[in-house]
Amino acid sequence: MTDSAAPTAADPDVRIAIRPAREADQGMITALIREAMLNPRHLDWRNFMVAEDAGRIVGLRQVKPHRQGSREVASGYVRPEYRSRGISERLMRELLARETGPLWLLCNERWTPYYERFGFRRVRSRDLPPDLRAEFRLGRVVTSVISFFTSQEIRIVPMARPA
Repeated sequence: MTDSAAPTAADPDVRIAIRPAREADQGMITALIREAMLNPRHLDWRNFMVAEDAGRIVGLRQVKPHRQGSREVASGYVRPEYRSRGISERLMRELLARETGPLWLLCNERWTPYYERFGFRRVRSRDLPPDLRAEFRLGRVVTSVISFFTSQEIRIVPMARPA
């Protein structure tokens, strides 16, 4: 690979460091979540892994704990100019390596093949833990409103990955 060639998912950018977030990252985490138009509720830096390039956070992902004990993979985002470099996959693999119990996620249906690569499978909404079922219902309402105003259908799908 030459210096001018952009790394691909098959040839990840080794300059990008994947690390647990630090307290000082909270402001940037919040800013990136807003930039990505993701759920901005309950953002706690302790739940995040970040991808960093020369001190700049360029991607993030979290495992969000819920009140009743379920754990949700959420808030995945990589800045547009850093996409197709394997960063999202590296963040995901690092999160999964740290988790021992079952994991859940709620995603746009178009992303299900991506998450299936990591062992997630579709589940029925009634099979979700109660705390995540409430999130799912709220997500469906929000995405219905967004779909109405953007003319882009967003269909939320619940998925699970066993322990």
